[in-house]
Amino acid sequence: MNIWLKELSENDDKIYFDLLVELAGYKDAYARPVPEDFSYSEYEYFKKCRVNMKNGVNLPSYATTTSTYWVMDGEIPIGYATLKHKVDPSKPGGHFGLCLKREYQNRGIGTIVSNLLSDIAYNELGIDEIIFTSKDENIQSQKSVAKIGAKLIGIHDGYHFYSYSLRKKYENSSKKKL
Repeated sequence: MNIWLKELSENDDKIYFDLLVELAGYKDAYARPVPEDFSYSEYEYFKKCRVNMKNGVNLPSYATTTSTYWVMDGEIPIGYATLKHKVDPSKPGGHFGLCLKREYQNRGIGTIVSNLLSDIAYNELGIDEIIFTSKDENIQSQKSVAKIGAKLIGIHDGYHFYSYSLRKKYENSSKKKL
C-alpha cells in the first residue's frame, strides 16, 4: 500500500465522481460525502464549493473552513477525507472526516490518514489540538482514534468525543531526533 492524500481540485475527473457515488451508497457510513442520488452535474458544483470551503469563501453560517482530500493508494482513489480548520468541541463533527471504500476498511488506513491529516493540521494550519467525534456504535472509528493516542473526553448525544494534542506529539518527536 502507498497511502497518501491528494487535495481536491476543480479539475478532478470522473474517477473521483465514481468514488463519491460508491461511498454515497454506504448507508451505515457517518462521513458519506454526498447523497445517494448525486449526479455528475452536481459534481462540478461540489468541487467548486469544496475549493471555496478551503479558502473560507461564501461559507454558510453553519460551516467552517475545511480542506478536502482524496485518499489515494498509489494512483487509485480509495476514499475521501476532510480537515476542518476549526471545530466546536461540544458538537459532533471533529477536525477529521473519513470515508473509505469497503475493501480498504479495517486495514489500518484510518490511522495512516489520521497521521497525514495531523501533519497538515499542525505544520500547515497551526492547529495544536485535534477533536475527534465518533458515533457510539462506530467501534472501528473509536479503535482507530485510540490507536493514535487520542483521549476520550466525553460521551453525549450519541457520540464519543476525543482530544489529541498535536503540540505534544510533535514536540516529543522533535526531542527524539536530537
